[in-house]
Amino acid sequence: MKREATVVLHKGKLCAMIERPEACGDCRACDFGRKEKMHYPLSEGNYKEGDKVLIEISDRALGRATLIAYGLPLLSMLLGLTLGAVLFKAEWAQALSALSALLAGWLIIRATEKKRGRNQIYTCRAQKMNPK
Repeated sequence: MKREATVVLHKGKLCAMIERPEACGDCRACDFGRKEKMHYPLSEGNYKEGDKVLIEISDRALGRATLIAYGLPLLSMLLGLTLGAVLFKAEWAQALSALSALLAGWLIIRATEKKRGRNQIYTCRAQKMNPK
Protein backbone atom coordinates (compact mmCIF):
# COMPACT_ATOMS: atom_id res chain seq x y z
CA MET A 1 0.00 0.00 0.00
CA LYS A 2 1.38 3.39 -0.99
CA ARG A 3 0.27 6.90 -0.07
CA GLU A 4 1.64 10.25 -1.14
CA ALA A 5 2.40 12.64 1.69
CA THR A 6 3.79 16.10 2.32
CA VAL A 7 6.52 16.78 4.88
CA VAL A 8 5.29 19.18 7.57
CA LEU A 9 6.45 20.32 10.99
CA HIS A 10 4.05 18.78 13.52
CA LYS A 11 4.58 19.19 17.27
CA GLY A 12 8.22 20.10 16.71
CA LYS A 13 9.05 17.09 14.51
CA LEU A 14 9.16 16.54 10.79
CA CYS A 15 6.25 14.32 9.82
CA ALA A 16 4.68 13.02 6.67
CA MET A 17 1.14 14.40 6.49
CA ILE A 18 -1.21 12.08 4.65
CA GLU A 19 -4.60 13.38 3.60
CA ARG A 20 -7.46 10.90 3.42
CA PRO A 21 -8.06 9.91 -0.20
CA GLU A 22 -11.47 10.77 -1.58
CA ALA A 23 -11.93 7.10 -2.52
CA CYS A 24 -11.91 6.19 1.18
CA GLY A 25 -15.18 8.05 1.68
CA ASP A 26 -16.71 7.10 4.99
CA CYS A 27 -15.25 3.59 5.09
CA ARG A 28 -13.04 4.15 8.17
CA ALA A 29 -11.74 0.56 7.99
CA CYS A 30 -8.12 1.66 8.41
CA ASP A 31 -6.26 4.61 9.91
CA PHE A 32 -6.36 6.43 6.58
CA GLY A 33 -10.14 6.45 6.69
CA ARG A 34 -10.58 7.56 10.30
CA LYS A 35 -9.06 11.02 10.08
CA GLU A 36 -8.92 13.74 7.45
CA LYS A 37 -5.16 14.08 7.97
CA MET A 38 -2.63 11.78 9.58
CA HIS A 39 0.92 12.55 10.66
CA TYR A 40 3.64 9.89 10.56
CA PRO A 41 6.98 10.83 12.13
CA LEU A 42 9.95 10.68 9.78
CA SER A 43 12.82 9.10 11.67
CA GLU A 44 15.57 9.25 9.09
CA GLY A 45 16.35 10.91 5.81
CA ASN A 46 17.14 14.36 4.50
CA TYR A 47 13.67 15.93 4.44
CA LYS A 48 12.53 19.52 4.66
CA GLU A 49 9.08 21.06 4.94
CA GLY A 50 7.13 20.92 1.71
CA ASP A 51 8.90 17.85 0.30
CA LYS A 52 6.69 15.22 -1.28
CA VAL A 53 7.29 11.69 0.01
CA LEU A 54 5.86 8.28 -0.70
CA ILE A 55 4.87 6.29 2.40
CA GLU A 56 4.82 2.57 1.73
CA ILE A 57 4.14 -0.65 3.60
CA SER A 58 4.51 -3.94 1.77
CA ASP A 59 1.39 -5.84 0.79
CA ARG A 60 2.83 -8.91 2.48
CA ALA A 61 3.19 -7.09 5.81
CA LEU A 62 -0.30 -5.65 5.45
CA GLY A 63 -1.68 -9.13 4.75
CA ARG A 64 0.14 -10.58 7.75
CA ALA A 65 -1.13 -7.85 10.04
CA THR A 66 -4.69 -8.38 8.80
CA LEU A 67 -4.40 -12.12 9.32
CA ILE A 68 -3.15 -11.61 12.87
CA ALA A 69 -5.76 -9.00 13.74
CA TYR A 70 -8.77 -10.87 12.37
CA GLY A 71 -7.68 -14.48 11.90
CA LEU A 72 -6.26 -15.23 15.34
CA PRO A 73 -9.36 -14.13 17.30
CA LEU A 74 -11.66 -15.92 14.83
CA LEU A 75 -9.62 -19.10 14.97
CA SER A 76 -9.47 -19.02 18.77
CA MET A 77 -13.24 -18.43 18.99
CA LEU A 78 -13.96 -21.38 16.67
CA LEU A 79 -11.58 -23.54 18.67
CA GLY A 80 -13.31 -22.46 21.90
CA LEU A 81 -16.73 -23.22 20.41
CA THR A 82 -15.58 -26.69 19.30
CA LEU A 83 -14.02 -27.41 22.68
CA GLY A 84 -17.14 -26.12 24.42
CA ALA A 85 -19.36 -28.38 22.31
CA VAL A 86 -17.25 -31.39 23.29
CA LEU A 87 -17.14 -30.53 27.00
CA PHE A 88 -20.58 -29.04 27.66
CA LYS A 89 -24.15 -29.87 26.68
CA ALA A 90 -25.65 -26.52 27.66
CA GLU A 91 -25.59 -23.98 24.84
CA TRP A 92 -24.85 -21.08 27.20
CA ALA A 93 -21.70 -22.90 28.38
CA GLN A 94 -20.63 -23.49 24.78
CA ALA A 95 -21.18 -19.82 23.96
CA LEU A 96 -19.27 -18.78 27.08
CA SER A 97 -16.42 -21.07 26.04
CA ALA A 98 -16.33 -19.48 22.56
CA LEU A 99 -16.37 -15.94 23.99
CA SER A 100 -13.64 -16.81 26.49
CA ALA A 101 -11.45 -18.17 23.70
CA LEU A 102 -12.15 -15.04 21.63
CA LEU A 103 -11.00 -12.91 24.56
CA ALA A 104 -7.90 -15.10 24.94
CA GLY A 105 -7.05 -14.55 21.26
CA TRP A 106 -7.40 -10.81 21.68
CA LEU A 107 -5.22 -10.88 24.82
CA ILE A 108 -2.52 -12.79 22.91
CA ILE A 109 -2.52 -10.08 20.25
CA ARG A 110 -2.28 -7.33 22.88
CA ALA A 111 0.52 -9.13 24.73
CA THR A 112 2.62 -9.52 21.58
CA GLU A 113 1.89 -6.08 20.11
CA LYS A 114 5.12 -4.42 21.28
CA LYS A 115 7.23 -7.24 19.85
CA ARG A 116 5.53 -6.87 16.45
CA GLY A 117 5.94 -3.10 16.69
CA ARG A 118 9.72 -3.51 16.87
CA ASN A 119 9.71 -5.81 13.84
CA GLN A 120 10.89 -3.93 10.76
CA ILE A 121 8.44 -5.86 8.57
CA TYR A 122 5.51 -3.82 9.89
CA THR A 123 7.08 -0.37 9.64
CA CYS A 124 6.22 2.12 6.96
CA ARG A 125 9.02 3.38 4.76
CA ALA A 126 9.27 6.88 3.38
CA GLN A 127 11.12 7.88 0.26
CA LYS A 128 11.44 11.28 -1.31
CA MET A 129 9.55 11.68 -4.56
CA ASN A 130 11.27 13.22 -7.53
CA PRO A 131 9.87 16.66 -8.41
CA LYS A 132 8.02 16.76 -11.71
